[in-house]
Amino acid sequence: MMNALNFTWLPGYNFGMKRWIYTLAIVCLVMVWGVTAVSATTSLQTENLTSRADVTYGKEILFELTGPFTETVAQVDLFFTIGSAPSPYTVKANFAQDEAGVVTASYLLKRESAELPPFAEVRYWWVIRTADSQTYQLPEAITTYRDDRFEWRSLTDHDVTIYWTGSDAGLGQTALEIVQESRETLDAILPPGNVSPLNVYIYPSTGDLRAGLRLAGRDVVDGHTDPALGVLLVTAVNPITAATELHQSIPHALTHLRLYQLGPTVELPYWYAEGIALLASAPDEAMADLVATAVADQETLPLLQLCTNFPDEPDQAELALAQSVSLLRTIQTQFGDQALRQLGSLYLAGASCEAGLTQTLDMSLVDINVAWLDAQAPQPAWLTFLTENGLWLLLVAGSFGLLVLILRR
Repeated sequence: MMNALNFTWLPGYNFGMKRWIYTLAIVCLVMVWGVTAVSATTSLQTENLTSRADVTYGKEILFELTGPFTETVAQVDLFFTIGSAPSPYTVKANFAQDEAGVVTASYLLKRESAELPPFAEVRYWWVIRTADSQTYQLPEAITTYRDDRFEWRSLTDHDVTIYWTGSDAGLGQTALEIVQESRETLDAILPPGNVSPLNVYIYPSTGDLRAGLRLAGRDVVDGHTDPALGVLLVTAVNPITAATELHQSIPHALTHLRLYQLGPTVELPYWYAEGIALLASAPDEAMADLVATAVADQETLPLLQLCTNFPDEPDQAELALAQSVSLLRTIQTQFGDQALRQLGSLYLAGASCEAGLTQTLDMSLVDINVAWLDAQAPQPAWLTFLTENGLWLLLVAGSFGLLVLILRR
Protein backbone atom coordinates (compact mmCIF):
# COMPACT_ATOMS: atom_id res chain seq x y z
CA MET A 1 0.00 0.00 0.00
CA MET A 2 2.82 2.37 0.77
CA ASN A 3 4.30 1.88 -2.72
CA ALA A 4 0.91 2.41 -4.40
CA LEU A 5 0.29 5.52 -2.38
CA ASN A 6 3.65 6.95 -3.36
CA PHE A 7 3.05 6.10 -6.99
CA THR A 8 -0.34 7.83 -6.97
CA TRP A 9 0.55 11.10 -5.21
CA LEU A 10 4.19 11.88 -5.86
CA PRO A 11 3.81 13.01 -9.49
CA GLY A 12 1.36 15.77 -8.53
CA TYR A 13 3.45 16.62 -5.55
CA ASN A 14 6.54 16.90 -7.75
CA PHE A 15 4.72 19.16 -10.17
CA GLY A 16 3.72 21.55 -7.38
CA MET A 17 7.19 21.49 -5.90
CA LYS A 18 8.76 22.22 -9.27
CA ARG A 19 6.56 25.27 -9.76
CA TRP A 20 7.47 26.49 -6.27
CA ILE A 21 11.18 25.92 -6.88
CA TYR A 22 11.06 27.70 -10.26
CA THR A 23 9.30 30.66 -8.66
CA LEU A 24 11.80 30.80 -5.82
CA ALA A 25 14.70 30.61 -8.26
CA ILE A 26 13.30 33.51 -10.29
CA VAL A 27 12.83 35.61 -7.14
CA CYS A 28 16.41 34.87 -6.04
CA LEU A 29 17.75 35.78 -9.47
CA VAL A 30 15.86 39.06 -9.40
CA MET A 31 17.18 39.81 -5.91
CA VAL A 32 20.75 38.97 -6.88
CA TRP A 33 20.42 41.08 -10.02
CA GLY A 34 19.09 43.94 -7.93
CA VAL A 35 21.90 43.72 -5.39
CA THR A 36 24.45 43.43 -8.19
CA ALA A 37 22.94 46.43 -9.94
CA VAL A 38 23.00 48.48 -6.75
CA SER A 39 26.60 47.41 -6.04
CA ALA A 40 27.60 48.27 -9.59
CA THR A 41 25.90 51.65 -9.30
CA THR A 42 27.61 52.28 -5.94
CA SER A 43 30.96 51.26 -7.43
CA LEU A 44 30.46 53.57 -10.42
CA GLN A 45 29.52 56.43 -8.10
CA THR A 46 32.53 56.04 -5.78
CA GLU A 47 35.33 54.59 -7.91
CA ASN A 48 36.39 58.01 -9.20
CA LEU A 49 36.51 59.55 -5.74
CA THR A 50 39.96 60.05 -4.19
CA SER A 51 40.46 59.80 -0.43
CA ARG A 52 43.61 60.86 1.42
CA ALA A 53 44.89 61.74 4.90
CA ASP A 54 47.76 64.17 5.48
CA VAL A 55 49.49 63.88 8.87
CA THR A 56 51.17 66.80 10.59
CA TYR A 57 52.69 65.09 13.60
CA GLY A 58 51.99 66.77 16.90
CA LYS A 59 49.17 68.85 15.42
CA GLU A 60 46.55 67.30 13.17
CA ILE A 61 45.39 64.95 10.45
CA LEU A 62 43.62 66.47 7.43
CA PHE A 63 41.19 64.07 5.75
CA GLU A 64 40.15 64.97 2.19
CA LEU A 65 37.76 63.50 -0.38
CA THR A 66 37.50 64.73 -3.96
CA GLY A 67 36.07 63.57 -7.28
CA PRO A 68 33.02 63.56 -9.58
CA PHE A 69 29.66 62.42 -8.27
CA THR A 70 26.58 62.25 -10.51
CA GLU A 71 23.92 62.70 -7.82
CA THR A 72 23.24 65.72 -5.66
CA VAL A 73 25.11 65.37 -2.36
CA ALA A 74 23.27 66.34 0.84
CA GLN A 75 25.80 65.27 3.50
CA VAL A 76 29.27 63.75 3.83
CA ASP A 77 30.25 61.93 7.03
CA LEU A 78 33.70 60.75 8.08
CA PHE A 79 34.04 57.64 10.26
CA PHE A 80 37.37 56.81 11.91
CA THR A 81 38.80 54.59 14.63
CA ILE A 82 42.04 55.30 16.51
CA GLY A 83 44.24 52.38 17.48
CA SER A 84 42.27 49.59 19.12
CA ALA A 85 39.26 51.74 20.06
CA PRO A 86 36.14 49.52 20.08
CA SER A 87 33.85 51.97 18.25
CA PRO A 88 34.42 54.62 15.57
CA TYR A 89 34.05 58.36 15.79
CA THR A 90 31.55 59.97 13.41
CA VAL A 91 31.83 63.58 12.25
CA LYS A 92 30.19 65.72 9.58
CA ALA A 93 32.67 66.86 6.97
CA ASN A 94 32.72 70.23 5.25
CA PHE A 95 31.82 69.70 1.61
CA ALA A 96 30.95 71.45 -1.61
CA GLN A 97 29.73 70.26 -5.02
CA ASP A 98 30.26 72.37 -8.12
CA GLU A 99 28.09 72.60 -11.23
CA ALA A 100 30.02 69.77 -12.88
CA GLY A 101 29.17 67.50 -9.96
CA VAL A 102 32.70 67.43 -8.48
CA VAL A 103 32.58 66.92 -4.72
CA THR A 104 35.22 68.29 -2.32
CA ALA A 105 34.98 67.24 1.33
CA SER A 106 37.39 67.66 4.24
CA TYR A 107 37.72 67.28 7.98
CA LEU A 108 40.58 68.54 10.17
CA LEU A 109 41.22 66.29 13.17
CA LYS A 110 43.16 68.13 15.88
CA ARG A 111 45.38 66.12 18.20
CA GLU A 112 43.71 67.56 21.29
CA SER A 113 40.18 66.74 20.17
CA ALA A 114 40.77 62.99 19.78
CA GLU A 115 43.84 62.53 22.02
CA LEU A 116 45.83 61.05 19.16
CA PRO A 117 48.54 58.82 20.64
CA PRO A 118 51.91 58.75 18.85
CA PHE A 119 52.16 56.22 16.02
CA ALA A 120 48.52 55.21 16.35
CA GLU A 121 46.93 53.50 13.37
CA VAL A 122 43.88 55.41 12.17
CA ARG A 123 41.28 53.61 10.04
CA TYR A 124 38.78 55.81 8.23
CA TRP A 125 36.02 55.74 5.64
CA TRP A 126 33.53 58.17 4.09
CA VAL A 127 29.75 57.92 3.78
CA ILE A 128 27.93 60.11 1.25
CA ARG A 129 24.20 60.79 1.56
CA THR A 130 22.31 62.15 -1.45
CA ALA A 131 19.34 64.47 -1.68
CA ASP A 132 17.07 61.51 -2.44
CA SER A 133 18.30 59.65 0.69
CA GLN A 134 20.66 57.26 -1.07
CA THR A 135 23.79 56.24 0.87
CA TYR A 136 27.22 55.43 -0.57
CA GLN A 137 30.13 54.17 1.53
CA LEU A 138 33.74 54.27 0.39
CA PRO A 139 36.20 51.46 1.23
CA GLU A 140 38.17 51.74 4.46
CA ALA A 141 41.62 53.35 4.31
CA ILE A 142 44.45 53.42 6.85
CA THR A 143 46.96 56.06 7.89
CA THR A 144 49.45 56.19 10.77
CA TYR A 145 49.98 59.14 13.07
CA ARG A 146 53.73 58.79 12.56
CA ASP A 147 56.46 61.26 13.51
CA ASP A 148 57.05 62.87 10.10
CA ARG A 149 60.11 64.88 11.13
CA PHE A 150 62.31 62.03 9.84
CA GLU A 151 62.76 60.04 6.66
CA TRP A 152 62.14 56.57 8.01
CA ARG A 153 63.80 53.53 6.47
CA SER A 154 61.99 50.25 7.03
CA LEU A 155 62.54 46.50 7.07
CA THR A 156 59.70 43.98 7.42
CA ASP A 157 59.91 40.29 8.24
CA HIS A 158 56.61 38.46 8.83
CA ASP A 159 54.81 40.45 11.54
CA VAL A 160 57.75 42.67 12.57
CA THR A 161 58.60 46.01 10.95
CA ILE A 162 61.67 48.02 11.95
CA TYR A 163 61.82 51.76 11.23
CA TRP A 164 65.06 53.71 11.56
CA THR A 165 66.87 56.78 10.25
CA GLY A 166 70.36 57.51 8.97
CA SER A 167 72.75 55.81 6.60
CA ASP A 168 73.39 52.57 8.49
CA ALA A 169 71.67 50.05 6.23
CA GLY A 170 72.38 47.17 8.61
CA LEU A 171 70.76 48.73 11.68
CA GLY A 172 67.32 47.42 10.76
CA GLN A 173 68.59 43.85 10.39
CA THR A 174 70.41 44.08 13.73
CA ALA A 175 67.23 45.28 15.46
CA LEU A 176 65.19 42.55 13.77
CA GLU A 177 67.52 39.84 15.08
CA ILE A 178 67.36 41.31 18.59
CA VAL A 179 63.56 41.29 18.43
CA GLN A 180 63.60 37.62 17.48
CA GLU A 181 66.00 36.78 20.33
CA SER A 182 63.92 38.83 22.78
CA ARG A 183 60.74 37.01 21.81
CA GLU A 184 62.40 33.66 22.54
CA THR A 185 63.60 34.93 25.92
CA LEU A 186 60.16 36.25 26.87
CA ASP A 187 58.45 33.07 25.71
CA ALA A 188 60.49 31.23 28.34
CA ILE A 189 59.86 33.53 31.32
CA LEU A 190 56.43 35.09 30.71
CA PRO A 191 52.93 33.61 30.41
CA PRO A 192 51.93 32.68 26.85
CA GLY A 193 51.26 35.62 24.55
CA ASN A 194 52.77 37.66 21.77
CA VAL A 195 52.80 41.21 20.41
CA SER A 196 51.76 40.93 16.78
CA PRO A 197 52.09 42.85 14.56
CA LEU A 198 55.08 44.58 16.13
CA ASN A 199 56.41 47.96 14.94
CA VAL A 200 59.77 49.19 16.24
CA TYR A 201 60.92 52.80 15.76
CA ILE A 202 64.60 53.55 16.38
CA TYR A 203 65.25 57.25 17.03
CA PRO A 204 68.71 58.75 16.43
CA SER A 205 68.83 60.29 19.93
CA THR A 206 67.00 60.34 23.24
CA GLY A 207 66.31 64.04 22.71
CA ASP A 208 64.59 63.34 19.39
CA LEU A 209 62.50 60.59 20.95
CA ARG A 210 61.37 62.73 23.88
CA ALA A 211 60.68 65.72 21.63
CA GLY A 212 58.52 63.56 19.39
CA LEU A 213 56.59 62.20 22.35
CA ARG A 214 56.07 65.64 23.84
CA LEU A 215 54.68 66.90 20.53
CA ALA A 216 52.03 64.22 20.95
CA GLY A 217 51.46 64.98 24.61
CA ARG A 218 53.50 62.04 26.00
CA ASP A 219 56.93 61.40 27.53
CA VAL A 220 59.30 58.66 28.66
CA VAL A 221 58.43 57.19 32.07
CA ASP A 222 60.69 54.84 34.08
CA GLY A 223 63.08 54.56 31.16
CA HIS A 224 60.53 53.37 28.62
CA THR A 225 57.57 54.67 26.65
CA ASP A 226 53.93 53.99 27.46
CA PRO A 227 53.16 50.37 26.46
CA ALA A 228 49.59 51.43 25.69
CA LEU A 229 50.98 52.99 22.49
CA GLY A 230 51.33 49.47 21.10
CA VAL A 231 54.75 50.14 19.48
CA LEU A 232 58.38 50.03 20.58
CA LEU A 233 60.14 53.40 20.64
CA VAL A 234 63.88 53.08 21.32
CA THR A 235 67.13 54.88 20.47
CA ALA A 236 70.45 54.06 18.83
CA VAL A 237 72.67 57.10 19.27
CA ASN A 238 76.12 55.86 18.29
CA PRO A 239 76.51 53.55 15.27
CA ILE A 240 79.43 51.83 16.99
CA THR A 241 77.44 51.01 20.13
CA ALA A 242 74.01 50.72 18.48
CA ALA A 243 73.81 46.93 18.83
CA THR A 244 74.67 47.13 22.55
CA GLU A 245 72.07 49.86 23.09
CA LEU A 246 69.37 47.89 21.31
CA HIS A 247 70.24 44.69 23.19
CA GLN A 248 69.33 46.65 26.34
CA SER A 249 66.36 48.73 25.17
CA ILE A 250 64.42 46.36 22.89
CA PRO A 251 63.98 43.45 25.37
CA HIS A 252 63.16 45.92 28.16
CA ALA A 253 60.51 47.77 26.17
CA LEU A 254 59.11 44.59 24.61
CA THR A 255 58.66 43.08 28.09
CA HIS A 256 56.55 46.03 29.22
CA LEU A 257 54.53 45.96 26.00
CA ARG A 258 53.86 42.24 26.31
CA LEU A 259 52.90 42.49 29.99
CA TYR A 260 50.54 45.35 29.15
CA GLN A 261 48.83 43.40 26.41
CA LEU A 262 48.50 40.36 28.68
CA GLY A 263 46.79 42.47 31.35
CA PRO A 264 45.91 46.02 30.22
CA THR A 265 43.96 46.77 33.41
CA VAL A 266 46.24 44.98 35.88
CA GLU A 267 48.60 47.00 38.07
CA LEU A 268 51.58 44.69 38.41
CA PRO A 269 53.95 44.93 41.41
CA TYR A 270 56.58 47.48 40.44
CA TRP A 271 59.50 45.30 41.51
CA TYR A 272 58.26 42.48 39.28
CA ALA A 273 57.44 44.55 36.18
CA GLU A 274 60.77 46.38 36.20
CA GLY A 275 62.74 43.39 37.43
CA ILE A 276 61.49 41.04 34.73
CA ALA A 277 62.15 43.70 32.06
CA LEU A 278 65.71 44.12 33.33
CA LEU A 279 66.19 40.37 33.53
CA ALA A 280 65.10 40.03 29.89
CA SER A 281 67.68 42.62 28.84
CA ALA A 282 70.55 40.85 30.66
CA PRO A 283 71.63 43.60 33.10
CA ASP A 284 75.32 44.43 33.41
CA GLU A 285 77.62 43.37 36.23
CA ALA A 286 77.16 46.70 38.01
CA MET A 287 73.80 45.51 39.38
CA ALA A 288 75.29 42.24 40.62
CA ASP A 289 78.11 44.17 42.29
CA LEU A 290 75.57 46.48 43.94
CA VAL A 291 73.73 43.52 45.43
CA ALA A 292 76.97 41.84 46.53
CA THR A 293 78.06 45.00 48.34
CA ALA A 294 74.68 45.40 50.05
CA VAL A 295 74.77 41.75 51.18
CA ALA A 296 78.31 42.08 52.51
CA ASP A 297 77.40 45.27 54.40
CA GLN A 298 74.07 43.79 55.57
CA GLU A 299 72.22 46.71 53.95
CA THR A 300 69.82 44.83 51.66
CA LEU A 301 66.17 45.86 51.51
CA PRO A 302 63.59 43.38 52.86
CA LEU A 303 61.28 41.85 50.26
CA LEU A 304 58.28 43.26 52.07
CA GLN A 305 59.57 46.75 51.33
CA LEU A 306 59.91 45.92 47.63
CA CYS A 307 56.30 44.81 47.68
CA THR A 308 54.74 47.61 49.70
CA ASN A 309 56.97 50.68 49.62
CA PHE A 310 59.36 50.75 46.68
CA PRO A 311 61.90 53.48 47.54
CA ASP A 312 61.95 56.85 45.77
CA GLU A 313 65.50 57.88 46.71
CA PRO A 314 67.79 57.28 43.68
CA ASP A 315 70.39 55.16 45.52
CA GLN A 316 67.80 53.03 47.30
CA ALA A 317 65.69 52.71 44.14
CA GLU A 318 68.75 51.49 42.22
CA LEU A 319 69.46 48.91 44.92
CA ALA A 320 65.80 47.85 44.93
CA LEU A 321 65.89 47.26 41.17
CA ALA A 322 69.14 45.32 41.47
CA GLN A 323 67.60 43.15 44.20
CA SER A 324 64.49 42.61 42.07
CA VAL A 325 66.57 41.25 39.19
CA SER A 326 68.64 39.17 41.60
CA LEU A 327 65.55 37.64 43.20
CA LEU A 328 64.05 36.74 39.83
CA ARG A 329 67.34 35.23 38.67
CA THR A 330 67.56 33.19 41.88
CA ILE A 331 64.02 31.88 41.34
CA GLN A 332 64.93 31.03 37.75
CA THR A 333 68.10 29.20 38.81
CA GLN A 334 66.56 27.20 41.65
CA PHE A 335 63.04 26.56 40.33
CA GLY A 336 63.30 27.00 36.56
CA ASP A 337 61.59 29.19 33.96
CA GLN A 338 58.22 27.66 34.78
CA ALA A 339 58.32 29.34 38.21
CA LEU A 340 58.76 32.74 36.57
CA ARG A 341 55.86 32.01 34.22
CA GLN A 342 53.68 30.96 37.15
CA LEU A 343 54.61 34.09 39.09
CA GLY A 344 53.63 36.26 36.14
CA SER A 345 50.35 34.39 35.67
CA LEU A 346 49.41 34.91 39.32
CA TYR A 347 50.16 38.62 39.19
CA LEU A 348 48.25 39.04 35.92
CA ALA A 349 45.32 37.22 37.56
CA GLY A 350 45.29 39.85 40.31
CA ALA A 351 47.30 38.19 43.08
CA SER A 352 48.91 40.51 45.62
CA CYS A 353 52.65 41.03 45.58
CA GLU A 354 53.21 38.75 48.58
CA ALA A 355 50.67 36.11 47.50
CA GLY A 356 52.28 35.75 44.07
CA LEU A 357 55.64 34.90 45.62
CA THR A 358 54.40 32.68 48.43
CA GLN A 359 52.06 30.68 46.18
CA THR A 360 54.70 30.22 43.48
CA LEU A 361 57.47 29.09 45.82
CA ASP A 362 55.32 27.58 48.60
CA MET A 363 57.31 29.54 51.17
CA SER A 364 56.65 32.49 53.43
CA LEU A 365 58.04 35.88 52.43
CA VAL A 366 60.48 35.70 55.34
CA ASP A 367 61.76 32.29 54.22
CA ILE A 368 62.05 33.51 50.63
CA ASN A 369 64.13 36.45 51.82
CA VAL A 370 66.41 34.12 53.82
CA ALA A 371 66.79 31.73 50.87
CA TRP A 372 67.62 34.61 48.57
CA LEU A 373 70.26 35.96 50.98
CA ASP A 374 71.80 32.49 51.29
CA ALA A 375 72.02 32.32 47.50
CA GLN A 376 73.91 35.64 47.47
CA ALA A 377 76.46 34.55 50.09
CA PRO A 378 79.96 34.42 48.58
CA GLN A 379 81.37 30.96 47.95
CA PRO A 380 84.50 29.80 49.77
CA ALA A 381 87.64 30.44 47.76
CA TRP A 382 88.30 26.72 47.23
CA LEU A 383 84.75 26.18 45.92
CA THR A 384 85.02 29.14 43.57
CA PHE A 385 88.33 27.81 42.27
CA LEU A 386 86.86 24.33 41.82
CA THR A 387 83.77 25.68 40.05
CA GLU A 388 85.81 27.77 37.64
CA ASN A 389 88.57 25.21 37.02
CA GLY A 390 86.86 21.88 37.61
CA LEU A 391 87.05 20.74 34.01
CA TRP A 392 90.75 21.42 33.75
CA LEU A 393 91.40 19.67 37.06
CA LEU A 394 89.53 16.60 35.82
CA LEU A 395 91.57 16.58 32.61
CA VAL A 396 94.83 16.90 34.53
CA ALA A 397 93.81 14.17 36.98
CA GLY A 398 92.75 11.89 34.14
CA SER A 399 96.00 12.47 32.27
CA PHE A 400 98.03 11.78 35.41
CA GLY A 401 96.12 8.57 36.06
CA LEU A 402 96.63 7.43 32.48
CA LEU A 403 100.36 8.16 32.74
CA VAL A 404 100.62 6.10 35.95
CA LEU A 405 98.94 3.15 34.23
CA ILE A 406 101.32 3.36 31.27
CA LEU A 407 104.41 3.51 33.52
CA ARG A 408 103.27 0.47 35.51
CA ARG A 409 103.13 -1.60 32.36
